[in-house]
Amino acid sequence: MFNLKQKKGDLSDTLIFVIAAFIFGVGMFVLMYAVPQIADGLRTAGLNSTVETNNAINSIDGFNTTINYGTFFVFIGLLISIFITSFLVRSHPIFMIMYILFMPASIILSVYLGNAYNTLALNPAFASIYSQANLINLFFEHLVKITLVANILSMIIVFSKFSSSGGNQQF
Repeated sequence: MFNLKQKKGDLSDTLIFVIAAFIFGVGMFVLMYAVPQIADGLRTAGLNSTVETNNAINSIDGFNTTINYGTFFVFIGLLISIFITSFLVRSHPIFMIMYILFMPASIILSVYLGNAYNTLALNPAFASIYSQANLINLFFEHLVKITLVANILSMIIVFSKFSSSGGNQQF
């Protein structure tokens, strides 16, 4: 049985966040490109000969907007999960040094992955999708700032629970 109390935050939560956001964001961006291409292929192949199939193919038209908003909310959910797991950690303030050492690593990783997404998104093949993926683009344009704020807030949440009376930790 899964117990929420057993899930604890970790130093690597922001690294995992950056990597998961990149993989999910790139996957959804490519999916936003592929699905309309498939729908156009189905239209030109003559598979929309009946009213039902025509309606099914036309229902795909709002897919990119849904994926754009859905992906953005998944990113927000990943950020919230960092803060929740940070609240579940009990740590001594001496480990703040480790958090401070992990912060540049996650920021450097977010710089590289943000640039990799930008290179992919500005590829001429994806030019038609770039303007439709405005929330995903916004997230990756500010990925370094988001990672920095997530690191700082996570550190504040983890270390603000420590009590100076007798060295006991509050929860």
